[in-house]
Amino acid sequence: MKFNSPVGIVAATRLPIGKINGIYQGIMPEQLYQNLIIQQFAAIPQIKQAEINQVILGNVTNQGGNLARRCALQAGFVSNIPAQTIDCQCGSSLAAIITAANLIKVNDASLICTGGVESTSTANIVLDANSKRPIKRFKMTPDGFSDLDMGIIADLTAKKKKISRLAQDQYALNSHRKAMQAIISGKLQPEIVPYQSTTKNICLDQTVRFDTSLEKLAKLKPAFSANGTATAGNSCPINDGAASVILAQPTLPLEFQGLYLGQITVALDPEAFLFGPIKATEKLLKKFSLQVSEITAIELNEAFAVQALLFKNHFNLTDAKLNAFGGALAFGHPYGATGGVLIARLLNRLNLINRPCLGIATLCVAGGMGISLLIGNKWWKNAINYTK
Repeated sequence: MKFNSPVGIVAATRLPIGKINGIYQGIMPEQLYQNLIIQQFAAIPQIKQAEINQVILGNVTNQGGNLARRCALQAGFVSNIPAQTIDCQCGSSLAAIITAANLIKVNDASLICTGGVESTSTANIVLDANSKRPIKRFKMTPDGFSDLDMGIIADLTAKKKKISRLAQDQYALNSHRKAMQAIISGKLQPEIVPYQSTTKNICLDQTVRFDTSLEKLAKLKPAFSANGTATAGNSCPINDGAASVILAQPTLPLEFQGLYLGQITVALDPEAFLFGPIKATEKLLKKFSLQVSEITAIELNEAFAVQALLFKNHFNLTDAKLNAFGGALAFGHPYGATGGVLIARLLNRLNLINRPCLGIATLCVAGGMGISLLIGNKWWKNAINYTK
């Protein structure tokens, strides 16, 4: 079948991911974005920042002031280039990419900088209007709906689906081991640029634990409920980071790193949000008449080990297909930037294969949603009529 109106991906790049109050402590999100954009455009001289039609970024914790506009101005985009910020929680960056792709598809733009940025380290403290106390997390549902903490839902889901603490710890350990191997072998270099300033030169992701073990993970206490199985070791950490994806009309005379082929966004019961990637990916495969066997690589945001295991087991995936370089349990989850990180990683993996091939980026979204994107690698444009 044909993939209607593909969108070119000129570049997908990210900064190293830091932990909250870690390597990026005191660095504002617009500074992270500026650092990334300067290096990204330096590497692709065929286009200039002044040619960009719009900047669309995902963000979750740095509320207010249209952060994307601040980022765009800080990064040197001229003032007549509009910018908008999208908050779709963990799906913010993918939602921004989808919005940008749709604008290009209907010829409202030809070049857009999208992706996302997150600085949990510099997030403002927000007070509840009634109690005047700091809000630890915003409500994901209105009154009348259950609004359980995501970690509590992970514990309940693990119990219901009989996924043991040991299985979750083993999955987390494997994520770190795959990440370590990717770092040591240099396989992350195509997707990552260092954060560089007069005082810093940050080249490595901060939360990958080279010394972790099953024994160390087993010693961690439940993080969300007394008898739960989700811990700090098998749940994603809180992080800072930035990712930039440049999308373009496919007819432009540019060298593309890949193609955006389509997406599915689903909604389900808020307490079933961990199943969002499964539902979205099932619908995405059906939409394009594809089988899982026709997908070369999948990048799933590992919000919790239980969620990743549900997805892996449902589609019967191998380590070589799912998160081959490790996932968020090792690298971290900078909420509003994670979708862009997934696309950068996915293209990195797909472009190691010297033939047209397909990949999927997917994640769950707090509040009961899931998003999956279908991506073709840089050789896919040469496939006849973008067909299978």
